[in-house]
Amino acid sequence: MAFSSSSMSGKQAAAQGQRPSQYYPAFFESLPSLQDKTVVITGCSRGLGYVTALTVAQKGGSVIMLNRPSERSQQVLEQLQEATKEQEGSTKQRHHAIDCDLLSFESVRQACQKVQDLTRETGINVLCNNAGIMLQPDEASQDGYDITASTNMLSHFVITQQLFPSLQKASAKNKKSPSRIVTMSSASGYGGPPLDVRFFEQRGGSLGGAPASYQRYHQTKLANLLFTSALHDRFQLAQNNNTNILALACTPGVCGTDMFTHATTVMNGQPADTSMVPSVEDGVMAQLKCIFLADVTSGQVWGPGRNGELVCTPLEPPLILIDETSKEQLWEACEKAVGKFNI
Repeated sequence: MAFSSSSMSGKQAAAQGQRPSQYYPAFFESLPSLQDKTVVITGCSRGLGYVTALTVAQKGGSVIMLNRPSERSQQVLEQLQEATKEQEGSTKQRHHAIDCDLLSFESVRQACQKVQDLTRETGINVLCNNAGIMLQPDEASQDGYDITASTNMLSHFVITQQLFPSLQKASAKNKKSPSRIVTMSSASGYGGPPLDVRFFEQRGGSLGGAPASYQRYHQTKLANLLFTSALHDRFQLAQNNNTNILALACTPGVCGTDMFTHATTVMNGQPADTSMVPSVEDGVMAQLKCIFLADVTSGQVWGPGRNGELVCTPLEPPLILIDETSKEQLWEACEKAVGKFNI
């Protein structure tokens, strides 16, 4: 089956203020088919998640999007269906959009139940914990947690917890093709300060105000890395329990996302020129590698290097402040917030 790249032309990129993609078009062509695979992605109405969803669909995969209710989410679903209507075996609806508000654990659990119903026979091959926010107000979620912590970490813990049996189901069907949990982090999670579990407690609205907005973001991005490592550790211990699942993390580097526009506006009073940084397509390549390619190993973190190269960053000090204590502290804080997650 032949697939066509979703890459923007130079004119399209310029119209959106984006630098034309330098590396994504060739990278897209190198990716294998995901036919008969099901991929669940959070936060894919725009940006990195949107390119991820479109790439998976164009490569033959079935996409389940978990987005906040919006007209844009429905538009993206229509785009996925239109982009893949000519593909072989696409007579039935392959792609789905499920409403999911990451600021409400109840909404997240309801969305997960709908995903379970849709994948009862097939299971889930990849869970892509992509959604994230940065430099946000010091406000509480519906459950009383910091909105950045709820969006970037706690709700993704719930999603992974709830969909874990579906990941196991798909993995059991094909021992040579383990399911994957891919979590989007950031280089903002590198370095200090170390994990502070206060940021994952019911303290929303009282975590330093505007001056601490970057600290709140850093804590969640470090938490994404700790979560990936903690998952990997538990998978290693549960190998005899048919847990054939990879835990992977990725970083996008600086690229022309809405988050980049928002962050530069907050920091500088006006948005920076997105044509001065890599395109969203080039920024998402590490996430796509973790979803698609066989040359990854559980417990790894992938991100952009130079000239389109993707590099694996050691998930260890001194660059990443991770140890057994911090991993257990994060896991316990997440379980206190949303319930036990036994592997």
